[in-house]
Amino acid sequence: MQQIKNVLLVIVTLAFCATILPCAAQDNSHENHDIHQTKADSSKNYFIMKSWDHWREMYVAKGHSETEADSAMREDLAWFAAMDRNAGDDLIGTEAPPFSFDGWLNSDPLTLDDLKGNVVLVRWFTDTCPFCASSTPALRQLYDEYTDKGLKMIGVFHPKAGRDDPLNIQRVEEVVEARDFKFPIAIDWDWRNKTLKDWWLTGPKRPGTSVTFIIDKSGVIQFIHPGMEYHEENGSELHTMCASDLGRVRTAIERLIAE
Repeated sequence: MQQIKNVLLVIVTLAFCATILPCAAQDNSHENHDIHQTKADSSKNYFIMKSWDHWREMYVAKGHSETEADSAMREDLAWFAAMDRNAGDDLIGTEAPPFSFDGWLNSDPLTLDDLKGNVVLVRWFTDTCPFCASSTPALRQLYDEYTDKGLKMIGVFHPKAGRDDPLNIQRVEEVVEARDFKFPIAIDWDWRNKTLKDWWLTGPKRPGTSVTFIIDKSGVIQFIHPGMEYHEENGSELHTMCASDLGRVRTAIERLIAE
């Protein structure tokens, strides 16, 4: 009987990992870390991750102990802390490629030519990722602080869970509303073959897909945060690197605006 229970637990855990994916888990050619994952309660029903606390609640709700959840979270954040911050240096100084997106929210379709003369921050994100959820306040803050100083921001939704589903505009609308994003949002649904691939996944292995590019006024890539999370200091030693990374993002914006 215990063997049957163990088999059922494995099956449930595998199903639990199938639908909600964070941005450290890429396609197989760029997957460097087996991030701990959580799942919505049924296929095609994807949670909008709110925070690491929300991730932990979901992890425990699916049968893991609180100790296991804390250990998994520490492991994921330790991996992120050790991430190569120089990943992407091969692209610094190169012209940003053209966009090819599947839709837009909060804006008419934009091109890089439309944005020339402005500093541009482009950040890929998804709904099922605790790293992306934790970065949400910082993105809103950067938009509020710098949009009148010459910064244009574009968030780019790319589905990790349900990446083979047909285009679902409503799903994107729900996460944009939940995270209160007011800046333009592009949809890179077929990211494995389209814009994210062209910008980021063609070349050396990358640590994640939730990458941030900062482009200068002439359209040249000048800064890359290679993925996952940044935000203000929150008092947790597990997130020290997140505040440091946000400082680097902010410094790059201010330097390029001043040029």
